[in-house]
Amino acid sequence: MKRVCGLLFAFLFLFSLSVIPALAADSSKEVEQLKSEVQKLLKRIEDLEKKQAETTTKVAETEKKVIDVEKVTDKGEKKLPKVDLSAQIRAFYLNRDEDKEHDYRNNYFEIYKFRLGAKGEYGKLIQFYGMLDANESENYSVNLWEAAVQFTLLPELVLEIGQTRVPFSRHNFTARHQSPVMSSDGNYFLPTQFKDALRAVNPYVGGYRSSDPFKRNDYEAVVKGSIKEGMFKYYVGIANEDRSKSNKVWSLTGGFGDATIATGESVKDKRSLEYDARIEFTPTMFGFKSEGTVSDPSLRVKQTYLGKMDTMTFGIGYHHEKHLNGADQSKYGESSLSRDAWAADFSFEKLFGKYITGLELGYMNFANTHFYQTDDGYEKGDAWTTYADAHLIYGEKIWMGFPGIGFRYEHINIDGEYKNTEGVTKKDLVYQRYGACLSYWFNDATRVGIGADYVKADDALKAYFKTKKWEDSTLVWYLGVYAQF
Repeated sequence: MKRVCGLLFAFLFLFSLSVIPALAADSSKEVEQLKSEVQKLLKRIEDLEKKQAETTTKVAETEKKVIDVEKVTDKGEKKLPKVDLSAQIRAFYLNRDEDKEHDYRNNYFEIYKFRLGAKGEYGKLIQFYGMLDANESENYSVNLWEAAVQFTLLPELVLEIGQTRVPFSRHNFTARHQSPVMSSDGNYFLPTQFKDALRAVNPYVGGYRSSDPFKRNDYEAVVKGSIKEGMFKYYVGIANEDRSKSNKVWSLTGGFGDATIATGESVKDKRSLEYDARIEFTPTMFGFKSEGTVSDPSLRVKQTYLGKMDTMTFGIGYHHEKHLNGADQSKYGESSLSRDAWAADFSFEKLFGKYITGLELGYMNFANTHFYQTDDGYEKGDAWTTYADAHLIYGEKIWMGFPGIGFRYEHINIDGEYKNTEGVTKKDLVYQRYGACLSYWFNDATRVGIGADYVKADDALKAYFKTKKWEDSTLVWYLGVYAQF
């Protein structure tokens, strides 16, 4: 048994000696194969790194070309200003009540205003705009309505020079083209007897020309700014001082006339300057957006933004201008009139669900606008007005646009006395005005509206109309089309 085991052990030993060289040869072969694979991988990695470097170089070259193109584009843009052109028209069918010239209701179609406008910028520093108007009040002769150039040094410091809106009240800033009540558009809807009787305030507070007692626009320089992203805005304006003797005296027997200038004196037009200032506050912390009157050279605000943004603006303003000089002091007790005025206003518009709601309130008080005659001589007269606007617009399109309704109320009170043929004296020239308008808005500048405007005289003004046999309450119906392209 031992012998058998010994033989078996010897056999296994000899067999292992014969196998080891073969295994060694196989291991060497595998090592060589592994080395070859590693070299291939290293070459692959080297090729990938080379391609990555080439790609990075190409990206850098592309970025450089893009930067070069942008620089060339910027240079081109700096050389050519960006300009937007627009055309605006306001057309009406009017059914008017009786007035000075008509003892019957009258009907007619009329183009109230046609306007060509341009607005643009020359880089970030300079902005500009201009408007050419053809109005029925000017027999459709084309006039420069407004134009100005603006320098935006900082959001908090902007300088504007030209003929533009006087920075006194929101009434001055409002773009009438967007007013929900079409009849709030100046004095266009007022019968002639109201216009003639209230010339001391044009009769609608805020005139159009340098000859008007108080203007909505003027040749001026305005410094303005926006602080804390529009939470606070300020405006300070210095304008031409327009002096005139026209429509400065209300007679006890009715009507405005010219002031008597003392012998050897003159009104000294443009002797000094007009001063205006305004401050606005918007509670942006509650999500309300500040309106763009500082950045916009046209100094315009809208009464509705058709739900594009929620707005709330509180404003106060001050105005000073000497508008009469050289008056006969022996007759009037004073030789001049200097108008000081204050304004306070509030505007709000917010989208509630599908409904756009808006409210605007305003008050303006003008001191020393005219002289008025009494039984004891002449006194300085003041004028004040208050107004309220409200609108409701459905904020989703029905067919092609948005239906809405607007309401407006005005109260104007001007110092003056009137003695009728019976010797009875009435005080204060007063009228109240109510307006309502249904509109279908295609956008915030194009719409169709149908509305009514009612005006009623009171106190001394009513007594004056009665003597003249003029209507003291009138109602105008209208269909209007406003469009802007």
